[in-house]
Amino acid sequence: MMINRKYLQKSQHPHPHIGQLIKRVMREKKITQAEVARRMALTPSSIAKYFRQPSLQFGILWNLSMAIGYDFLTALTDYYPPSLPLNEDAKIVKELAEKEQRIADMEKEIAIYKAALGIKA
Repeated sequence: MMINRKYLQKSQHPHPHIGQLIKRVMREKKITQAEVARRMALTPSSIAKYFRQPSLQFGILWNLSMAIGYDFLTALTDYYPPSLPLNEDAKIVKELAEKEQRIADMEKEIAIYKAALGIKA
């Protein structure tokens, strides 16, 4: 028997597939399913089930954020339609995160150049 879940129906502004977002972030951070399961005191098969879910309860998403070390809530704002205004705190946090990422990328690039030039400091 199929349960009719309106939040899963297509809408004018569809939400991202949360399970796929989690899977992508874990892959980018090189964190295994087994490691996340250990951090959350769950089985790896429970984590695998999350990958198939288009939507997750807030508490589960929160716990995954803590276990993976990734702010899924702010990341979800990237999927908002451009016409939806963000509150000022969210804008500041997002801009700061983008700047921190650019700095981290530049530091990696500098390390590559130093290694290529034989600089040890």
